[in-house]
Amino acid sequence: MEGVFQCLDGNKCIEEKYHCDGAQQCLDGSDELGCWKPLEDCSLRCDNKTRCIPKSWLCDGHPDCSDGKDEQGCIHEKCSPSEFKCENGQCVSSSLRCDGNRDCLDHSDEEGCPAWPLPCPSGEVKCPRSGECVLAEWICDHDLDCKDGTDEKDCDPRELRCGSRQWRCASGEQCVPEPWRCDGQSDCGDGSDETGCPPEKCGSSEFQCHPSACLDLSLVCDGKRDCADGSDEGGQCSSSACRQGQCFHSCYPSPHGPVCACERGFELKSSGQICEDVDECQRLGGHPCSQTCVNTKGSYTCACHPGYSLEPDGHTCKATGTEPVLLVAIQFKLLLYGMRSLKEDILATTDKNLIIFSIDYDLVDQKVFWTDLGAQSIQWISMDMKKKGTMVKGIKADCIVVDWIGRNLYWTDGTAGQILAIQLTAIWRGKSEYTVVLDNDLNQPRSLALDPLNGLMYWSEIGGEPQIEQAGMDGSSRKILLSQGLGWPTSIVLDQLSWKIFWSDDKFHCIGSANLDGTGISMLQLTQIKSPFSVAVFEDEVFWSEMKTRTVQRMKKMTGKNRAVLIKRLEQPYGLKVMHEVLQPRSSNPCLDAECSHLCLLSPQSKGSCRCPAGLLLADDGVNCVPLKESAFLFLGLPTVIMQIYLKNLDASRGQATLPGHRILPFTNVNQLASMDYVAQEKVLYLTEWNTGDIWLLRLKDSGKLSWRKVISVEGTVTDLAVDWLSGNIYWIGSENAHINIASPRGQYSTVLLSGSLYRPTCVVLHPPTAVMCFVDLGPQDDSRRGSSIECASMDGSRRKVLWRKPQVPVGLSFSDAGTRLYWADPGRGLIESIQQDGSKYRVDRRGIQGLNLFTYGQGMMFWTTVDDAQISKVWYSKAELSENRWFQVDQKIVDLKVYSKLSQQGSNHCSKDNGGCSHICLPKPEGQTCKCPSGYYLDDIKKCLEAVRCSAPSQSCKDGQKCISATQVCDGHADCLDGSDEMDCTYPDTTHSTPTPKTSESGKRLTPKAVQPLQGTKSTKTRSPGPEGMNYPVRKILTPPIPAPESETPETKEGGQPKDSHREKLLLCSSDFCSGRGICTMQGELRKCNCLMGYSGDFCEAAADGPAPGHIALSLTIALLVVLVILGAFVYFRREHKLKRNRTASSRNLTCHKENDQEEENLMNSETFVNEAYDEQELLTSLQTD
Repeated sequence: MEGVFQCLDGNKCIEEKYHCDGAQQCLDGSDELGCWKPLEDCSLRCDNKTRCIPKSWLCDGHPDCSDGKDEQGCIHEKCSPSEFKCENGQCVSSSLRCDGNRDCLDHSDEEGCPAWPLPCPSGEVKCPRSGECVLAEWICDHDLDCKDGTDEKDCDPRELRCGSRQWRCASGEQCVPEPWRCDGQSDCGDGSDETGCPPEKCGSSEFQCHPSACLDLSLVCDGKRDCADGSDEGGQCSSSACRQGQCFHSCYPSPHGPVCACERGFELKSSGQICEDVDECQRLGGHPCSQTCVNTKGSYTCACHPGYSLEPDGHTCKATGTEPVLLVAIQFKLLLYGMRSLKEDILATTDKNLIIFSIDYDLVDQKVFWTDLGAQSIQWISMDMKKKGTMVKGIKADCIVVDWIGRNLYWTDGTAGQILAIQLTAIWRGKSEYTVVLDNDLNQPRSLALDPLNGLMYWSEIGGEPQIEQAGMDGSSRKILLSQGLGWPTSIVLDQLSWKIFWSDDKFHCIGSANLDGTGISMLQLTQIKSPFSVAVFEDEVFWSEMKTRTVQRMKKMTGKNRAVLIKRLEQPYGLKVMHEVLQPRSSNPCLDAECSHLCLLSPQSKGSCRCPAGLLLADDGVNCVPLKESAFLFLGLPTVIMQIYLKNLDASRGQATLPGHRILPFTNVNQLASMDYVAQEKVLYLTEWNTGDIWLLRLKDSGKLSWRKVISVEGTVTDLAVDWLSGNIYWIGSENAHINIASPRGQYSTVLLSGSLYRPTCVVLHPPTAVMCFVDLGPQDDSRRGSSIECASMDGSRRKVLWRKPQVPVGLSFSDAGTRLYWADPGRGLIESIQQDGSKYRVDRRGIQGLNLFTYGQGMMFWTTVDDAQISKVWYSKAELSENRWFQVDQKIVDLKVYSKLSQQGSNHCSKDNGGCSHICLPKPEGQTCKCPSGYYLDDIKKCLEAVRCSAPSQSCKDGQKCISATQVCDGHADCLDGSDEMDCTYPDTTHSTPTPKTSESGKRLTPKAVQPLQGTKSTKTRSPGPEGMNYPVRKILTPPIPAPESETPETKEGGQPKDSHREKLLLCSSDFCSGRGICTMQGELRKCNCLMGYSGDFCEAAADGPAPGHIALSLTIALLVVLVILGAFVYFRREHKLKRNRTASSRNLTCHKENDQEEENLMNSETFVNEAYDEQELLTSLQTD
């Protein structure tokens, strides 16, 4: 029954009005089942319940239902207590009442207001009768602004000058763009733009009447004259008959014979018979769809992006969700304008002396941001107006833009020529936390637009040649998008829906647009827009603020038509944005996976790019930001000081030849620096001097003091050294022997690492993470055929190989940061060269360098020095991949240069923890480690060294220290030593110089280091014997007094006369001085030990014993000890009377060692200090202000 609803259980019937009324009437609740309830996104269903109308569409003046149901029965919402209700029902903020601006559409907000007694400000005129002030530009602008209407009375007809791309309407009062002429739509007020148009081209299913009418083919040859001239009848009408299959679609008779016709959506091909589909989406000048057009056979369909809904016309897309709001900066106010309800409200009001220049918003945190030119700050306010704050101060921002995905805010600084960014959550605490995104070759950047979904940013430049550029939001992949057709682009905005960029042009007085690839440039309302400042796009319209007329206007974004004024106020409008969720679509944030310590910027590769605030630098790991004092720096070694220059300072002084900002490390006890190396993690510097064999360890303490300690002392000069900053081992080359030596971290143990087939080693370099060592050997002086070579090996000396043999005198051997490539300079040829560590991909990085002297590589940069004829030293630097070279001058001689970074000296190798399990010396190699023993010890079980046997004269020790042999057993053709060292380097009657290889025991447990030498001789003197290289290396003469041999006799040498043990170095003194004058020094193998006097303790007898001992106990113990010593001494004396006198001194050690806790501290003559920091805080702030 009509008007009645029956419950599903059949037991009850209710009136239809109670069906779906929200209250259950049926016992089974069936009257409320499947009921539709109005929601925010679907407040009304219409068109047979096929369309949902969002609440924001209701009563917005635009019918969205086919039957207009959404605009029926509209009752304006009740205004809030803080709003004024206009007579037409519109709500505006009460603060807008009687403010001189007509905010109500019916102007009722300015009715009944007191007269304006004061004179009008400059640029404004008073209405003669009503007395209010209006802008002079509003007089005779065809819009009533005075209440009495006098601003549009007695207007003199002004001569209208149309531009070259405009058409003058017949009335003489209007100009329209040339493309609007004869486009089928009347744009002139008098319709003159559509008169006198050329004949319309008829479709394939139409007949062309003369002169211009089109007639449907079904009316042709029907016996009736439908064309005005009767051309549709007569001729061959009676005789023209269509043959079957003659046409693709249909055939009609015509006065000219049978003609083929096509259905709508098709057109005839040139043959006149075949019909082909028309692609309406690609027709030039056609925009059939608001957003997406999909061509179909014979037709097309329109589709909308997510967040939009298709209107009943099938062409227009309209945003769903909340009502779009126009956010406008009007002088010192933030105005909210409802684009459908037309409601106006004031979000914030600042100091009247300030100007809100640029604005943006973030829907995630519900904040609005603005920049204030006067206060030079960026501030924010919550959309509920309950919170506000300041992000940054002391900056000049021309345009601000929110990255709602990466959670940053960007801005342009036209004066400084920079694009900068800061986190959206930043709070001003007196220190800047922003980063510079781009600052190279920016010529007055003005406006900025972001595309966070693709990680791209766009900006306009108005200095010099105006242009619009594109780059990644991290500053990468920069390119010019538009460089022609621009006058003065004051503002830009992206429209992702049309894949276009729009801009306002204050010089050409227009709104321009182009595709995001730079094509399809179009100008809208050319010369008709007086002074556009800011531009925005939403749906099918473009909005802009106009300064001269102080208005906010809109028009169709594709055609420039339907222009209208939205806001017209006496205050100056500046920035504007449309606020809606479709303009800030949600997406995943790549920065969440980047784990950046500070800022993260989006990149075009959908990845996060870590950046650092001012005062910090990005570490080598690309993630962490470190202070300047922990960043990369250059050490310049001068004769008596070291100069520290942070690489950041090189950028600051770019373009200047003066010395960049630096720190000086002065030395009071270094006469002539020879070489250096630095362990950044421990702040320890290793130095060597010319004409001394000392290696000094200099600890840079936080207090500013320099703590000195001598770790190694050898004969001659340590010409080069390198420190394994993971294990602490020290590698060095001395001037006295053609060896590469190695010492344990504190210099306690040392040995020779490489000696065979080495002639003149000059440089050694390490890459500890990969356990690779490379070095330069200049080759023998007397053999010109064998020149210099660059060789590499594992850091234990194994896997030695020649990498390159062609350089003359290579200097500055350096690893790339990853350790995969080796760089060096060749001063003789003026080249900088490099090669992969595997010997491949050799290249010349720089050529033609005059006066090339020193070189190093680090942090992706090359550094080299030159000395000209006037002895002026210059330091050159350049990024490895760039050809641009920069330099600065240094007024002193430079002896060494190296690049260091705390964060580049990271990683591990097999010796970096617990000394690799080795008892003495641990040497890393790629697959593990090798344990070595110093002189006087032998390797017992791969990792443990034991003290070598002591041999009585005339016996001597094997090299492995495990056995004593007589002199007659040496080179007798039979291996008596377990390691075969007695038959090594021997010359036999029927052989020439041989270079045997040390033997290894079958068990594989005992490895024989070449550095372990026989324990023989008690004294040594220096002589010089010509080596195979033609260099005079010192040779020690081994004297064994019990053997009848002349003292001047030199033992048999190998490899051209070099003594078998010529690598042995000066014996270390063992005296009471070593024990602080409080004990007796004794030698135990290669170690010096102290027997401390009573009352003292410690490794060097440096500490007083704890607590005084009672006198009588001490006396008794002393007497008992003396008695025991006398008895033992007598026993030993009589027993040794029958033996030869033994060697009093153990094998010489080549180093002097002190415990680290017994360091010699020096305060640089009590006046010189060095603080290992790039800047103090005050200096940093000063430099930032200067920059």
